[in-house]
Amino acid sequence: MFLKNDLIQYEGDKTIRILWIHPEQPYAFTIEIGDVHALPQSLSTNNLQADLSDGKAKLLKSDPFFRIVKDEALPPKHINIRDKAYSFIEELVANQPAIFVENKRWHLIVACIKKNKEKYKTTHKTIYLYLRRYWQRGQTKNALLPDYSKCGAKGETRTSNPDIKRGRPRKYSEEVGLNVSEDMRKIFKVAVSRFYATDSKFTLQGAFDEMIRKFFCNREVDNESGRIIHQPKDEVATSGFPTVGQFTYWLNQDHNRPDIKRKRVGNKAYDKDLRGLLGTSNAEVWGPGSRYQIDATIADVYLVSRIDRTKIIGRPVIYIVIDVFSRMIVGLYVGLEGPSWVGAMMALANTVTDKQAFCKRFNIKIEPHEWPCHHLPSTILGDKGEIEANIINTLMNNFNVIVENASAYRADWKGIVEQRFKLLPAMFKPYVPGYIEPDFRERGSKDYRLDAVLDLDQFTQIIIECALYYNNDHEFKHYDRDQDLASDNIPAVPVELWEWGIANRSGQLRIYPEELVKFSLLPAQLATVTMFGIKFGGVYYTCQRAMEELWFDRARQNNTWKVKVSYDPRDADEIYLHSEKSPRQFDVCHMIERSRAYQNVSSWEIEQQQFKQKKTSANHAPSQQLARSNLAGRVETIVASAIQQKPDTSHLSNSCQTNNIRENRALEKAENRKSEVFNLGKTSTESLNQAASNAKVIKFPTQPIDDYAEPDITDIVADNNKGNDDERP
Repeated sequence: MFLKNDLIQYEGDKTIRILWIHPEQPYAFTIEIGDVHALPQSLSTNNLQADLSDGKAKLLKSDPFFRIVKDEALPPKHINIRDKAYSFIEELVANQPAIFVENKRWHLIVACIKKNKEKYKTTHKTIYLYLRRYWQRGQTKNALLPDYSKCGAKGETRTSNPDIKRGRPRKYSEEVGLNVSEDMRKIFKVAVSRFYATDSKFTLQGAFDEMIRKFFCNREVDNESGRIIHQPKDEVATSGFPTVGQFTYWLNQDHNRPDIKRKRVGNKAYDKDLRGLLGTSNAEVWGPGSRYQIDATIADVYLVSRIDRTKIIGRPVIYIVIDVFSRMIVGLYVGLEGPSWVGAMMALANTVTDKQAFCKRFNIKIEPHEWPCHHLPSTILGDKGEIEANIINTLMNNFNVIVENASAYRADWKGIVEQRFKLLPAMFKPYVPGYIEPDFRERGSKDYRLDAVLDLDQFTQIIIECALYYNNDHEFKHYDRDQDLASDNIPAVPVELWEWGIANRSGQLRIYPEELVKFSLLPAQLATVTMFGIKFGGVYYTCQRAMEELWFDRARQNNTWKVKVSYDPRDADEIYLHSEKSPRQFDVCHMIERSRAYQNVSSWEIEQQQFKQKKTSANHAPSQQLARSNLAGRVETIVASAIQQKPDTSHLSNSCQTNNIRENRALEKAENRKSEVFNLGKTSTESLNQAASNAKVIKFPTQPIDDYAEPDITDIVADNNKGNDDERP
């Protein structure tokens, strides 16, 4: 069954429109829409149906002339032209089907002109023009709107006499100028492709200048000066070079400017900074915990070391985790770990941390409702390089968290968290010494590093205070509310949105034991069991399990071995020994007294101390090496002197020289005692004489008296041999 205004397209692009159908559909009046002289004609509906069945024609689903046009969007001039034209044919088009019959149409038109000659003057030719346009374009009043959009041949290349310059004459230049020919357009295309589209170093003017130099000038070398000189080619010597305006015009005609921009900056940068923004992050979430976004930035503040405040340790890294639905900062990390999994791990671990206890560590007292976030989300979106590591599989498998990675250079995929890095520094920038201003490292500018006074803990306190303000007081002026939020009139403050989401859409948040989540997130490495303790990162630890199983005794008596531990880079006081029975169980290992120099500092700071010690040792190595050389020289000198003092013993046998070693030792020992004896005081001569006169003379025994010295090996061997001799029969 056919309908009024149906379009039927035949082979060869002939298309007819059905103007009127007989109620019983034996025939219909049609008109060809592409013929400027077409008039209605009668066709059998059976023939039309047969053409469709045989494939000679097809029924079009869309009407090229159909459009929705609002009068308020039309210029008044266009409305007047449309209404005037319709007034000419209004009575005629209403007289159906008589107006479609050829032998009746002329009489109806003549009668209409005579009847309305006092209202308007027109001709039958004009009436036919309006009728044809009305029928061909869908039989609506708007079909009579003027086709001003087709005027001027927009988008078509004009053809003209090449000897006559198109456009207005030049006002100041005496040159006539030249028309852009097809060959010149090809040069323009090559210049755009070679110098502008793919080389971001060239501006549009620079690309134009390079084109003139390469294609419109002859390159010559001055024999006298050796300088390169460019002269215009013969074809442009009289008419002049093409202008920048012509170059720009044909660039817009022959190229798509956004495509050129994409080629200049690259796909990733274009998609991040220059594409249209049609989406909204809130469309992807239902409530709190549906999706977290995580990202990091390097703060524009220089810090000092907590160990030695005279040392500047550089700029810290700030990690922020944002709940997309409420915009709540649910986790953060401030430290010295560069953008990596370690930093991301600590920020994710902070999402499940009791924030009241977390703030207490930094001497900040809050109530639970001020930061009520200690949950894992359903989905985490972060950077590919940071949360694509294998360790994230532990979080995914143990806690059923979906991890998504944004493409490289696509920070706009994490637009919610990216905006926080603009808001947070604005709060503390005016008050923090060591903050880097835009003129940093410029000539004559101030070195802001010298103003550093904050250490890592103090800067973390500032970030926590900013996060508390942001979560509890900052209102979003352009928050994308859904219908439920709008009806409840909830202020767009993160904590208000969070509480509303918990009450109305709380299905996405999951609570797990904080210790297990943190243990799953901590990086793991191998440590060595030694006789001094469990050695990890140059620091020694012990735990109850190792003491009970006598690990350190075994390491001393047998050999060392490796064990798997997890660690928190922020605090080296403890590490966590993995259990062989269960991957979720662990033993806490504490630092021992041997490594007390590294207490209460981070792994990074320990590495710095160890590096400092190694550097000091390396600096001392040359002087130590020289001292060893000097020592060897002095030893050689002494030995050489001893060799010179040794008498000639070549006439003595070996046994003669080795006999009587014990007696020789006794004589040497007696002589040596004279120089070793302690003389603590000297008495007067009279006292000595008086003592001598009163002294009782005792005769020495004939047997030698033991000198009470410890026996040497020769004495022991001699005593053993003597005993053996006594026992012989």
